[in-house]
Amino acid sequence: MLAEANMKNKILSLFFILLTISTASAKEVLIIGTYDSFSAEWGPGPIIEAEFEKICECDIQYISTSQAGTLANEIFLKDKDVILGVEMHEFDYSSENWNIYDYGYFSFIYNSETLNKIPSSFEELISQEDLKVVVQDPRTSPVGMGLLRWMKLSHPNNFPAILKEFNNKVLTYTPGWSEAYGIFLEGKADLVLSYSTSPFYHQEYEDEYKYKAIEFTDGHLVTKEVVYVRPDSEQQKLGTEFVEFMVRDDIQKIIAQMNIMYPAIENVNNIPDKMRKLKKPREIQYDDFLEADPLIKIWLEVASS
Repeated sequence: MLAEANMKNKILSLFFILLTISTASAKEVLIIGTYDSFSAEWGPGPIIEAEFEKICECDIQYISTSQAGTLANEIFLKDKDVILGVEMHEFDYSSENWNIYDYGYFSFIYNSETLNKIPSSFEELISQEDLKVVVQDPRTSPVGMGLLRWMKLSHPNNFPAILKEFNNKVLTYTPGWSEAYGIFLEGKADLVLSYSTSPFYHQEYEDEYKYKAIEFTDGHLVTKEVVYVRPDSEQQKLGTEFVEFMVRDDIQKIIAQMNIMYPAIENVNNIPDKMRKLKKPREIQYDDFLEADPLIKIWLEVASS
């Protein structure tokens, strides 16, 4: 009888284990393609994942890339349900379900303790002797691509010429943002192409105020990041719920705090105090959409000359 009871207990234990595994595997899975700084343990991704899974009874799986420019690449898009982080100029708007979840301004960051003469335009930047700049490759980085659009909009009639002069100041072109910013922090470059909100990170997390964003008198190009459901995904309903979740007020606050960008839907409660105190650059206004390929072609000619 004792042996029979033990056998029954083992069978019941096995049954409950299998039931648990079956229930867990029955959860809907939402595969989200994004850039690595979003999904990293120090980024907003893990917290947002945990918060959404509380209400969706689903399993979020991030697949990330170190080169944010590839988020619009067909190879990367394959088998993803949601794409998070594509730059607004690279989004084709074919999805019915999308939202802008944050925004910022392309800007150059400098160390106020080491750089005394601060350029206030591209002309002043390229005319300043011994100035070294590190920027991102426009083929792999939305930030590098943003620079080309920014320069073209501010200098529509002499873009190739001013790009050529700017290129003489470039120390190197890096595949992504993190590599460029790392070179700058090591003191190997005077300026790094980034966002006007970058000083917030140093102020908030390092209590460091020497890093500042340059304000150009010609204005700055705004960038907005998009999250959308891929039209061919089988998770349209769940994906749409996540897209809408990304602009919820508490999530917008997490994005501002940890993604170091302005929340798409701003209010006094979701912008950190130190970010609110940063001066927003004047935005360049434009009507014509600037395709990437023609600008990259000019850049390749300049960079290889």
